[in-house]
Order: sequence, then structure tokens, then C-alpha cells
Amino acid sequence: MDALETRELRYFMAVAEELHFGRAAERLGMAQPPLSRAIQQFERRLGVSLLERNRRGVSLTDAGEVLLHEGRAALDATVAAARRTRRAGGADRPGGPRNRLVLAVKAAASHELLRKLLDAYAAEPDAVDIEVLPSGTCEQEQMLRDGRADVALMHKPFNSLAGFDSEELLTEGQIAILPAGTRLPRAGPCPWPTSATSPTSRWPAGPATAPTRPARAPRSTTRRSWPS
Repeated sequence: MDALETRELRYFMAVAEELHFGRAAERLGMAQPPLSRAIQQFERRLGVSLLERNRRGVSLTDAGEVLLHEGRAALDATVAAARRTRRAGGADRPGGPRNRLVLAVKAAASHELLRKLLDAYAAEPDAVDIEVLPSGTCEQEQMLRDGRADVALMHKPFNSLAGFDSEELLTEGQIAILPAGTRLPRAGPCPWPTSATSPTSRWPAGPATAPTRPARAPRSTTRRSWPS
């Protein structure tokens, strides 16, 4: 057996992620007995056991762990193919432009860099419409993998570039904003573990009231990435 069906993968992924047939069946909108039979048939077709079943619940075998990892990528690829195909034909936005490119960027990314990139691309003779899609920190990778975006501005080392073609654009300095009174070295850069193991804060909904002081942190490299 060399081919897998997306239905089989979806069934297995639900069980592997929930580690419970009942919850997986509820998630899939089906009864538990047909799901159990489908997984057993899937294992027979593959010729390996994917799950260990006992009174305490369900766990993954070594083969199941491999399929969990590979299955996520495979399902993402099928979803991405459908999304990009619909986008190319304008089916995702009736009446809108066809064959547009979606560019995922971190909401706080450099506006100057983005403007230069968009202006340079617009000058190309075969340029198509660009839709800029703001995203949260480290969301661009998954947006590329599942087809919500075609190209992205990503930040190394915080984003994984595995499986993407990428081009380095610039290296920028970073700062860590810590509460006043945080114990830091008297001189020199702040060791990254000092800030990485501290509680992580988000931008506040309203004006910040707690005094802060900056500390130096590793430099971040911005890269333009797209699926290989």
C-alpha cells in the first residue's frame, strides 16, 4: 500500500490528537463504532499498529507517532492546494481579482521594508494583485503551510523555515522589555535565558502603567519565504 486517503488521515489524526475514540468521534461528527472500525481497517491496510488500546485509554505506537507528524504535513498540503486553486480562479472571493498573492506579515513588522517590497514588486511587468494579511507572532509559518498565504515575511530564529525557499532581507536589533527592578548584569548584553524564562507579556489593551526598562536580546533576521 503506497497511497493514503485524506478521510483515513483525518480519522486517524483526530484519534491521535485526542487519544480518545469518543472525543475523536464527537470532533468528527460521527458515531464511535464506525470510527473504531475505520481505524482498524486503516491499520490492516498499512500492515502496522498505529494505536495501543487498553483500559486506561489510547496511546500512539512508534509507527503512529510517525504518521501523526507526517499526516499533519500531508493534510496541510491538501488544504493548501485547494485554497490556492480556489484563489487562483477567484472562487474564494467572487467578483474580486483572480490569481492574487497573499502576503502574510507580522502586525508589528517594518512598514518601511513592506512598502519597499510592494513597490518593487508592483514595478514587475507580470505583477499580480497583492493582499497583505497581518498575522500574530510566529503564525506566518502555518499560514504558508496550509495555504492561507502564498509568501510571508518571517523572522529567524523565531520562525521555522524548514521546507520553504527563503531569501534574507535584513537583520534588525531586538529588545526585551522587562519590569523595573528585574535583576540584570551590571554591564554587557542581557543573557537570553534571563528574559526567556521570565513571564511573557503581551501588548496591553490600554495604556501601560508599570515602569519598564529595555534589555538587549538576540538579533532577528527577516526573511521572505514561500513554499518550495
